[in-house]
Amino acid sequence: MPLPTILAIVAGYVVMAVLLLSLNLTSRWRWWIKGGAIVVTGLFFFATFFSIASLLGWPAGQSKLPTSFALISTHVVEPDPFTGDDGAIYLWVEELDDDNFVVGQPRAIRLEYTEPQAENVENAQDLLDQGEQVAGDVNENPQEGEEAEGDGDAGAPGDRAGGGTYYPVEFTLQFNNMPAVVLPDKGAL
Repeated sequence: MPLPTILAIVAGYVVMAVLLLSLNLTSRWRWWIKGGAIVVTGLFFFATFFSIASLLGWPAGQSKLPTSFALISTHVVEPDPFTGDDGAIYLWVEELDDDNFVVGQPRAIRLEYTEPQAENVENAQDLLDQGEQVAGDVNENPQEGEEAEGDGDAGAPGDRAGGGTYYPVEFTLQFNNMPAVVLPDKGAL
């Protein structure tokens, strides 16, 4: 969810809090009831700010794409010069750990449209349509002539809203058949 939308919702709570405060100043309620109402309203600011994004099913544009993931589905929207739409690539993915186990819940990711990336994603969707399980890997490469600086946790590639220092990276997605899950050794029988 875009930050301005979140801030608008929080601003709505601020207006409600100011209204509550002004009513509490002139009411004859006991002071502990007035204080409790103000504290509860203040707690709803934080609850709303941190939970509103999880209520919506919008793709996470500022979320970092996992380096290794199971691909569930894709959707490619090509650029439309008539409407000025830049196009987008939507992925529904589940993160994989080092042993190829699914970690966490599925999430929707929105990537910028590029023709090579779109063609690559459409090929992966063809594999999914044929009943194959598909795994994806993100390969980040600094743009030619630039060195990557920072802690390497700058959000999604090319994302300025992620945490950490922004540095431009060029990345490619590589799709393959899902590798086998690495099971732990059972030991001697």
